[in-house]
Amino acid sequence: MTTISIPRGKYHIWTVGCQMNQADSQRIQTMLDELGWEEASMEQANLVVLNTCSVRQAPEEKAHNLLAQLKRAKNERSDLLVALMGCMIGNQKTIDALGKRYPHIDLFMKVEHADILPRFLEERWTPISGAGCLDIEFMPDASDDTVEEIPVSPMVPTFATSTNRAGKRTVLPMAITPKPGERVAHYPTKIEPAKASPAAWLPIVLGCNKVCTYCIVPYRRGRERSRPMDELMIEARSLVNKGAKELTLLGQTVEAYGLDLPDQPDLADLMTNLSEIEGLARIRFMTSYPRHMTDSMIERMAHLPKVCEHLNIPVQSGDDVMLKRMKRGYSLDEYIERIERVRALWPNITLSTDIIVGFCGETEEEFQHTLDLLEKIRFDVVHVAAYSVRPGTVAARWEDDVPLAEKKRRLHAVEEVQGKIAFELNQSYVGKVEEVMVEDTNTTHGRKQLKGRNRANKLVFCPEPDSATSEGQRAIQPGDFVQVRIERATAWSLQGEAVVL
Repeated sequence: MTTISIPRGKYHIWTVGCQMNQADSQRIQTMLDELGWEEASMEQANLVVLNTCSVRQAPEEKAHNLLAQLKRAKNERSDLLVALMGCMIGNQKTIDALGKRYPHIDLFMKVEHADILPRFLEERWTPISGAGCLDIEFMPDASDDTVEEIPVSPMVPTFATSTNRAGKRTVLPMAITPKPGERVAHYPTKIEPAKASPAAWLPIVLGCNKVCTYCIVPYRRGRERSRPMDELMIEARSLVNKGAKELTLLGQTVEAYGLDLPDQPDLADLMTNLSEIEGLARIRFMTSYPRHMTDSMIERMAHLPKVCEHLNIPVQSGDDVMLKRMKRGYSLDEYIERIERVRALWPNITLSTDIIVGFCGETEEEFQHTLDLLEKIRFDVVHVAAYSVRPGTVAARWEDDVPLAEKKRRLHAVEEVQGKIAFELNQSYVGKVEEVMVEDTNTTHGRKQLKGRNRANKLVFCPEPDSATSEGQRAIQPGDFVQVRIERATAWSLQGEAVVL
């Protein structure tokens, strides 16, 4: 792709939701940086990108509030562009409704169509031509003098949402006439960040094939698509070369990696290859699904020194009736059996899970079964959320019959039970020395504090050791590894002192 020089502006990316959204925002940021744009606050930005989440109601409401604020800002500023991406971008009906409600949105974009950004900015940031649906896969050659000039028209939102066109022209207005052919959406891959975070994201599976009745993700991110192994290896090496020490492999069901690829490599195969990258110290992965986790896969991952001993495996409910209503695809006994196998094959592994309380029809007895499951398995971390209706899902057609007050009570009950379990589990770390990768630093009471995680994904805090501030010693920075003797433990973190071994 050849990018025409675009006058530099300032951008701001607002991100809410899951780790996949954070990874998508990193890709958009890299693209804008490569175009010479400068990151700025939302108030100073010429381009504001909202990367949205529809999994729960609260983050969607935040996006609506921001869109209302940006409408007022656009009325005052002629140099402001607004782009919307993420899970609020659905089918054309959804986009039409959003466009009618928020006519000030200039671009609707899925991350698979992020390659439209350079041309979009050329068209809009430099007001030289009309608007409409720009698709850089379809750009005519400069030498093609058969393309008729399109007259300038009033600016309307740019849509980058169609995923397939074979021999058909889009019905949306075009600024440039496309060549005949087929447009296949793809994840932006030629990403070369100037600098990578020490803990970086690497999306390996896009979309989801599950049909959980409460979940909007499959309708927003599409079916599962595994990224080719070679493509992932190139990106991983680039991230490590730019400063990443730890990679987290992302997927809605991460163990589904490779099922749709020609040679069907699995997650353990990918991790084996990633382990060969010099400079990469740690590999994490999320989110797991019980039925995709084979004994062979678990054993091979457990024997890779760079793969960290932590597993995020959502259960959502501890009741079989609820699991069927949610259409999770497994029984409670199957879930428990998989946890037991993981613990047998991968000693010292820590576990986290997700719980939904107050789902349609959940009785007090069914909820109690969830509390019983927490006591039985004793997860290290539980992410709990009260059910909120997601328009477009199967469950949206059912009665949301658990009152909000009762949902909040159940949520707090889960937090109380899990808080006690996590506190007890974390006491086992007191007195031990843990390897911690520093992720952030701050100064408290005049002394630099380090924040990071151990291999088991426990959050660890400690003051910077005095030796690090001695003359001639380099200060500890994010990405450095320190040994920390744990002196105290709460339900949520470990605290200690850095030691020299």
